[in-house]
Amino acid sequence: MLRDTVDYQALDTLLDELDTRARRQTTKSKEDSYWVCHRKHPRHPFRSRCTIRFMPSGGVVVATTGRTRNLCRNGIAVLVRRMFALGEPVEIEVTLPERSRMYMGGLARFCRYAGRGYYEIGIELKATASTPIFSGNPMLAIRALDWLSPEGRGF
Repeated sequence: MLRDTVDYQALDTLLDELDTRARRQTTKSKEDSYWVCHRKHPRHPFRSRCTIRFMPSGGVVVATTGRTRNLCRNGIAVLVRRMFALGEPVEIEVTLPERSRMYMGGLARFCRYAGRGYYEIGIELKATASTPIFSGNPMLAIRALDWLSPEGRGF
């Protein structure tokens, strides 16, 4: 079940603004330091519409729409209209033109308000596949993937 729709034009404008802030990468003021990149690996622009799935409680999967921002060796950033808790499991579905669907699963490592009602979520990737990571069968995935259990999330 999809929870909302996205104004992609407004979201692209917000992404452009975030990219401009990131290019400045200055720590001269407290406001600017909020946007400084603290990544271990270089990030690469990666913009695509996506569906973000998560399990707020009881193994029930909920979906929302968003937009990817960038990608690095073991992480991805997405913009969505929902705040995520640190360590919350997330599954991202991306369909690129002339390609098959791609699924990425991981844990939210940061969440910050980006503007215009959107949050930027940094996700540490734990798995990628051509089929759903946990949304296809949440109960089986919770038993099979240690990073989905609260003990395996590292928080």
